[in-house]
Amino acid sequence: MMGRVLVVEDNSDEADIICDLLREHGEACVWVKSDKEAYRALAVPEYIEGLVVDVHLGPGTTGFDVARFARQAKPDLPVVYVSGQVSPASFRAFGVPDSAYLEKPFSAEAFEIAFHKAFGGDDGGDDSEEPVAL
Repeated sequence: MMGRVLVVEDNSDEADIICDLLREHGEACVWVKSDKEAYRALAVPEYIEGLVVDVHLGPGTTGFDVARFARQAKPDLPVVYVSGQVSPASFRAFGVPDSAYLEKPFSAEAFEIAFHKAFGGDDGGDDSEEPVAL
């Protein structure tokens, strides 16, 4: 893809790990800590070519809300959710179609699978529009 991926994560250590993994895939990482910062970054949808978002961002809206907002502006935007507090059932109920979910803590291998699922490198043959929890 070779683009800018917006990482919305309130924990700087976790954001660093995610950004390192994205850079290994040739992606530029744009990190913000809150939903408000995410909405500002998404105000110019051409600037962002992917989204990795924590579901629980503290006070304010959730990562689910951020992803829905992003998809209104850019319907084909790849989305990966990360969370240690959301069940796969909640993700399936509230996640945007064709997105992936990673439960924290996650391995580099699990991130790789989610990245390829959401960012178009998945060759698994699943044409479902349902979000996929990993």
